[in-house]
Amino acid sequence: MTDAAQRVPGQLPDFPGAVVHSGVIYTSGVVDESALHGLGRSSVEQIDGALDGLIAIVEAAGGTAATILRVEAYLASSEDLEAWAATFRARWPENPPARTTLITHLALPTLRVELQAIAGVNA
Repeated sequence: MTDAAQRVPGQLPDFPGAVVHSGVIYTSGVVDESALHGLGRSSVEQIDGALDGLIAIVEAAGGTAATILRVEAYLASSEDLEAWAATFRARWPENPPARTTLITHLALPTLRVELQAIAGVNA
């Protein structure tokens, strides 16, 4: 018998913030909330905002920053790679999650970063 999936609200009605199944949290893409509304914040501000949102969704689903196992980052420019790496290291100075970083076009021109994660439910 399988566990029913739990859905945690996300930033937009069409996308759950996360789906939890069998003790694993899978987030949807998370961006800096202000960038969704067309506010042009710097890359560093957007990275911080997206990480805050990502961790809040993981916490709402029953995890913590420490239970995040993998983070995938989608950056609009390779110029943001250094800021992303520094912010990632500051958030997880010890025992960081696995990560992948891609440079790509994002859904809105105001977006600089989108993040998604896989995490465990806090035991």
